[in-house]
Amino acid sequence: MKKILSFLTICVVALSISLPANAQVKFGVKGGLNLTNLSGDVVADIKDALSTYTGFNVGVALNVGLPFGLAIQPEVLYSQSGAKITETLPLLGDMAAIVSVGSIQIPVGIQWGIEVGPVRPFVQAVPYISFPISHVSKIDVGGEISKTELANDLFSSFDYGVGLGAGVDIWKLQASLKYNWALGSFVKVNEQNTQEIIDQLGVDLKGTKLSGLEVSVAFFF
Repeated sequence: MKKILSFLTICVVALSISLPANAQVKFGVKGGLNLTNLSGDVVADIKDALSTYTGFNVGVALNVGLPFGLAIQPEVLYSQSGAKITETLPLLGDMAAIVSVGSIQIPVGIQWGIEVGPVRPFVQAVPYISFPISHVSKIDVGGEISKTELANDLFSSFDYGVGLGAGVDIWKLQASLKYNWALGSFVKVNEQNTQEIIDQLGVDLKGTKLSGLEVSVAFFF
């Protein structure tokens, strides 16, 4: 957490120094839904068993309006994502394994749009870094649900990626839609971790990433 706070402090100082005099700065709150799934090398082996996991995101945003229709929007979010794997077991029936990840995510949106009266539609590219802080599994076998806090050291403590999407500003509201491609590994890759995850979840997650759609709404003051 100290590393995260240090990183945020550096970003805020760097941003405040580099802002042009005519920049328009707005502070806001943001929240929305994450619709995520696994991607990566081993996903083809379990593709038919995968289904979308619905999580959420909530946090704060700073929108900096620049000339020529540009804007920069750094954010700090608590983001919940995950994956759901289902299969049918002999005698026991349907089994669902859900892994959810809670992360501190820091995206920096680079937006370009055109103001049309009070409305500003825009497109955006959003590189991000993420610091997973909790991992929970939920196993549902025949209606019997067990919930377990997974050891964080089985999973990567740092992730990064890029999102592409679009949105619209209307008055003080902003609605946006983007797809986030994770570029970092979901799990730490070594034989012991791989086997522990297989024992707990029944599936090999080596080489997987968490990617998906983000739908959000922000209100700026």
